[in-house]
Amino acid sequence: MVLNDDDAKVVLDKLDGFFLSLIVSRSEVKLVKSALERHALLDKFSKIAPFVANRDIPIILPKYDVQRIKQGFDVQRQNATKSIEASWRRHDNPQQVPPDSTGQRYVIPTNFEVLVASRTNDDIQANQAKDQVLQKIGLVDQAGIEAYMTFRRRPSTRLNESDKSPLAQAVREWLHSLPSHIHSKLPMNVDQLPNTCKWTYTIYAPMLLLPPNCLSQDPWPELLEDALRPFLPDLYKTVCEQLKVTHIAINRPIPALLPSSNNSAQDMNVLRLPSNLVPLHGEFGEPNLPATDQNFRGAFWVSTIQNNITQTWAPLYTMFSRGNIKEKTRLLSLISTPSDSVRGGLDGIARESSAVDLYAGIGYFAFSYAKAGVAKVLCWEINGWSIEGLRRGAKKNGWSIQVVDNEQVESMLDDSHQNVTGTGQERLVVFHESNVNAAKRVEALKSRIPRIRHVNCGYLPSSSGSWDVAVQVLDATEGGCIHAHENVVIKDMERRKYEVVNIFRHLANQYLPQNSAASFCVECQHIEEVKAYAPGIVHCVFDITILPKTCLNGVA
Repeated sequence: MVLNDDDAKVVLDKLDGFFLSLIVSRSEVKLVKSALERHALLDKFSKIAPFVANRDIPIILPKYDVQRIKQGFDVQRQNATKSIEASWRRHDNPQQVPPDSTGQRYVIPTNFEVLVASRTNDDIQANQAKDQVLQKIGLVDQAGIEAYMTFRRRPSTRLNESDKSPLAQAVREWLHSLPSHIHSKLPMNVDQLPNTCKWTYTIYAPMLLLPPNCLSQDPWPELLEDALRPFLPDLYKTVCEQLKVTHIAINRPIPALLPSSNNSAQDMNVLRLPSNLVPLHGEFGEPNLPATDQNFRGAFWVSTIQNNITQTWAPLYTMFSRGNIKEKTRLLSLISTPSDSVRGGLDGIARESSAVDLYAGIGYFAFSYAKAGVAKVLCWEINGWSIEGLRRGAKKNGWSIQVVDNEQVESMLDDSHQNVTGTGQERLVVFHESNVNAAKRVEALKSRIPRIRHVNCGYLPSSSGSWDVAVQVLDATEGGCIHAHENVVIKDMERRKYEVVNIFRHLANQYLPQNSAASFCVECQHIEEVKAYAPGIVHCVFDITILPKTCLNGVA
């Protein structure tokens, strides 16, 4: 097949081009890479790789006129680039990059395109392009940087083929709508500029949540503070229309500490308040409002569905962790699937038992218990905004719920009042108080609720502060399973497992009746690694079973 002029134009002019690559020493990689990024000249779609002499040269073209490329190659449109490069690999006399004689070096690809009319002076053209680039990025005096040209797919074309992100398309549409005098201030054309970002996002209807590093790559920070700043409202409007949302925010990690009221220190962020959330568009409400019915009615609420379970929260006042879905899913299968006696002896737990969630939040794990069929779920939570989200979520899922505040708790626990479960059908009962009171509450209620066989301690970085309460609320006759959440250094996992088991054995001896403590077996049945929390640290769950030895031996 001989390509005609039009076909060659598709292959050469639209899909591919000659681009400059820089060969630098290992010590110069960070310096050159950062400088290229600041000036939007780094090709982020190609990897920085070690340079090996005579291995990288197949993508260097032989010396002959570019116009002859269109003659004699058996090329199909869909793999034009691959076929052309394969032909070049078979050429006898490619122009070679100087051999690596100065130690380990690295190839840094740029998106600086070289307009080549003839291949008779590759070295000269590559060095001229290198000088232009180094001048632009302020490294013209940097010695030892070498250059060569490669023929590869244009970054903008690669993005258009691989990235179908609706957010990227909305940004591109917005850029095209800007006045022409703004286009002249951009470091590249409006089709290439979106290629400098990875447009990831999450939608919690009706909110679009952007990751912390969104628009942090050069050249966006400077552009957003200067040339593009007056046009941001138009960007937000375009994004909302394209993605069918009403609010936009940038996510930030939940801070471990909060400013103290006396301005002299910082307090622990016990409520896990999302104080770092950055609203960009839409009315989110005033921060730090108290949890009152009036404020609930005026707040902005969002929802998401995981495992066919709806969860609801006010993003300005309550956190949501998408990464916990793995553990939520596991709880569903642990409870609803009959287990053998060795795995825990918890057959029938979903039908005739209760569960306790000591850090209920908006119902992360409490809803999994309810979905699995646990008869009663008792929850403890101190954040009033989270409790309101839990209440709304329970209603959306069709589960009855009772919220008990400090003023109601004493009368509710009185034996003369039988309204702990209202009509007796409430699936979830939420105590608006610290879980330090849980053992006392359960003791008063145990004659009116099914046996508690599961306890969830879902707090990070460690839930160890609730483990004594967890042992106390677990059924003292049939035992059950405690799910203890903790951040653990991966290399210390086995050592920490040994420590956790010993702690729970001590607690079992302390809180179980003396005549029955010796007949129980405390073991770590499983360690579930939920998600990475930090480099070398993983959020894990220790499944601690406290079960009668007769159950473990298979004796009814």
